Amino acid sequence: MTNRILSMVKPLALSIFAIALFTLAQGEARADEVTISGSTTGTVTGVPQLTFAGNTFTGTTALGVGSLSGVNRLGTFTLQTGTLQAVAGSFSLNVTFTAPAGINGGSNTTYTATITGSVSPNVNQGGVNIHFANPTQTFTFSNGSTSGSFTLTLADVFVQSGRSANLTAGITGRQSSTVPEPATLLLLGTGLTGIAAGMRRRKSAGK
Repeated sequence: MTNRILSMVKPLALSIFAIALFTLAQGEARADEVTISGSTTGTVTGVPQLTFAGNTFTGTTALGVGSLSGVNRLGTFTLQTGTLQAVAGSFSLNVTFTAPAGINGGSNTTYTATITGSVSPNVNQGGVNIHFANPTQTFTFSNGSTSGSFTLTLADVFVQSGRSANLTAGITGRQSSTVPEPATLLLLGTGLTGIAAGMRRRKSAGK
């Protein structure tokens, strides 16, 4: 009797273990890149010669790392030619994210982050420096089907007198599916069906 029970339990345990292992592996495989989209606006205070033009952007963290630059930059500073020795001010950047949805536990609406920096003259090079005291911002998100986080790191900017300079950023992040994939559910169902059939066969053979 004991041997018969063991012969039924062992295959069952092995099958459950295999299905659980495969499901976990699938969960790891679903860890994926994050696509970040949005737009920016910005306000310069105290430095009338310096202006900022916002931009729309899309970036993807391929292999967990990406950047917002070029056509996907966060915006562009332009500095007029003029006397800058006594110039000092501040800069406020508003980043409105349209993707991923559910940032910081919110709903599927957009989310706006505000990042501030300082503007100071760079007399030696004839321009201004824009410096961000807290350049790295981390955001978490969950929209019901995927969840994860991404980090935005702004780069300090030097703008030469009479020139323009882009505001860029590095991004890192990963996301994973919170809903089992159809293939995983199918495998789980098939495995459980096979286990049930095996138990019925053993029970019938034992009569």
